[in-house]
Amino acid sequence: MIESAIRKGLEGIIITDHDSVKGGLVGKEVAKGYRDFTVVPGAEVTSRAGHILAIGIDENVQKGLSVEETVELIHDLGGIAVASHPFSSRVRPSVGNHCLKADGIEVFNATNRGLANSRASSLAQMHGRPRTAGSDAHWARTIGTAGIICDDPLEDIPKRRVDLFGDYVSTWNMGVFNFRQLASALLNRSLWK
Repeated sequence: MIESAIRKGLEGIIITDHDSVKGGLVGKEVAKGYRDFTVVPGAEVTSRAGHILAIGIDENVQKGLSVEETVELIHDLGGIAVASHPFSSRVRPSVGNHCLKADGIEVFNATNRGLANSRASSLAQMHGRPRTAGSDAHWARTIGTAGIICDDPLEDIPKRRVDLFGDYVSTWNMGVFNFRQLASALLNRSLWK
């Protein structure tokens, strides 16, 4: 993923695996072998209401808590909390209006479609909340499809000093991703009992 990001001209990435900081910590170590490239570790924490990105943490956050409890634990670990794809129709549950309790709102998610991103963007704008964007990349091909430009995400996101960029993941790549998810689920499940 790091090499893919570098090929696409990125100078860093935030790695937020589902409910685990392990990938981000490994990525941070691997990035030391690449000049002028930064990995910020984190996790995509599953709260009761939906996903909250915990950016800049190096310990896991308990999943299944309320949004408020999740955000508080992220802060206790020195990170910032960003509501991930708050109005997604493909991820259930999605935090919806609870996104206002986070430090920032992901207003452009490359795997969402227009209406979900528009709703997040409108809500963030209406309430003057910091905005972010992300690739939601689960494989190297979609790294850098969307993201933020800033010096330090931990400092700059809360202060609204980020520029957003992005495009949607192609229908083809979404289809391949969905097929891979289905195949993975089937391979990890007993076919007969």
